[in-house]
Amino acid sequence: MARTVVQRLLTEHGLDGLAELGALVASELLGNAYTFTPGREVSLAVRWRFGVLRLTVFDEHQEHAVEAGKACRAYRREALAMLESVVGECGGLVGLAAAESPLAGCRLWTVLPREAAERYAGL
Repeated sequence: MARTVVQRLLTEHGLDGLAELGALVASELLGNAYTFTPGREVSLAVRWRFGVLRLTVFDEHQEHAVEAGKACRAYRREALAMLESVVGECGGLVGLAAAESPLAGCRLWTVLPREAAERYAGL
């Protein structure tokens, strides 16, 4: 459902070149969030600003002790490795960080320039 919504949203706002890549990114970020926070809520934000598409997923991932937190973040990053590779080839970035106060949990995000669509088509 998220893939369809993101594709339609981007197409309807004149960003149809980014629709396929945006749908892939949304599904991968949401899949990661659901995998690491089963049974908890997640949200997806889509923003086009200054020629850059930003997709952000917030989840309710629980806090860990310091060492366990480092291991968990490393494991989550590993789970995003394929997406990170594709997005990197397209000139974008993928990030993972703790959500900022007052929110708890994690924030996963991707930044894609308009040119990313052309690069993605060439992969």
